[in-house]
Amino acid sequence: MKYLAEIVKYIRQGIIEGFKISRDDASRLPLELVEETSSVHVEIYSSKVYEIPLRKTSKLERVIYALDSSTRVVETPYLFISIGAGSVFSRLTGFALDAPSLLSILGLEEPLCRHIILIPEIECSREFAELLRSSKSIMYTNPNNTPYTSEYNRNMVLAELRASLENCLLENFARMTKGIEALFIDGPVVYPEKIVETTPASRGQLEVYTSSIRALNTRRIELINKLLAENTLVLNIVKRLHRSYYLSATDPLDLKTSSVSDDVYLTLALISGKIPREKPVAIGPLLVKHRGGLYVNRTMWYLVIPRRIHVGPEKLGNYVFYRVEVSGENTGESTIDLIIHDSLLMGSFLPLTLLIVDKRVKRLSSSITTYFLYVTGLSSEATEHYISIF
Repeated sequence: MKYLAEIVKYIRQGIIEGFKISRDDASRLPLELVEETSSVHVEIYSSKVYEIPLRKTSKLERVIYALDSSTRVVETPYLFISIGAGSVFSRLTGFALDAPSLLSILGLEEPLCRHIILIPEIECSREFAELLRSSKSIMYTNPNNTPYTSEYNRNMVLAELRASLENCLLENFARMTKGIEALFIDGPVVYPEKIVETTPASRGQLEVYTSSIRALNTRRIELINKLLAENTLVLNIVKRLHRSYYLSATDPLDLKTSSVSDDVYLTLALISGKIPREKPVAIGPLLVKHRGGLYVNRTMWYLVIPRRIHVGPEKLGNYVFYRVEVSGENTGESTIDLIIHDSLLMGSFLPLTLLIVDKRVKRLSSSITTYFLYVTGLSSEATEHYISIF
């Protein structure tokens, strides 16, 4: 971290000495990744809506772990820094695999993963670029070796940093797994590759971003398949359904509606009485086959959980929607038993292990950012927290 502080001080001194600022405000325009159905084939194995049994199951045969990542941003008129953190954690055993670890933050060991993206918004010399490359903590290019510059969209920078961190942790966890674990991942099996921008971006820019996400997805699939081959069950949990459209593509509940997001579809199903309002239920499974270069199938279930068990006859009440995915064609209902055991049977709407690791990585990234501000002398007003894309 002290090495990064020296880099920041070098840039600040260069501003004083007349370095030309190359800030591009267009790079701050929002981009969003959308799960569209035009590039996939969606099949419904069953239109069955089945009640989730709230009863204790037999003793768990697998230890449950969860993986998540978080990013924070420090931004000044001459410098953009994204600081990331990720973790694999088990609340049952206390096992933790953090990136970065405390020792690497203090400079006592090499970092497990590159977890910082630093983009100088000045015209830098070649020597300075080499200085950035010499740091073991800094990602200075995207997965396809395209340099991070002032023009690179900041939303994509954050998305790529989180995805890279997660891939790095998956790779290291795969080396340590004993083959009898279950790993919950916050996010889909593959990241959406459809990009929606608020203002038209150039075709070349979009191709760069799409190609980058594709490279991250390819590596993610390889690592998940490696874990599955070693008998480690990998379950992906998707909490944000406002930009996915799989349910309306197949209309499993016969709502006669199309082109609405999954959360809207589930809300309409509750209103129309297609889903019981007072009981937690699961819908599916659905099979999603990719038509493009991603050679992966996904099996999905949608969970609808009432926040209040007893809902009045005319009130919709409050509900939690989320999707559970597994890689491959695995249509057995027992696949989501671990999710139910770690959520509803523990008194939680979402898997408890996932909630714990989510809080853990946010504290990690926040603490690293605070420490970075301290060692660099930047004021806290320079910190800006971006909303996560995934």
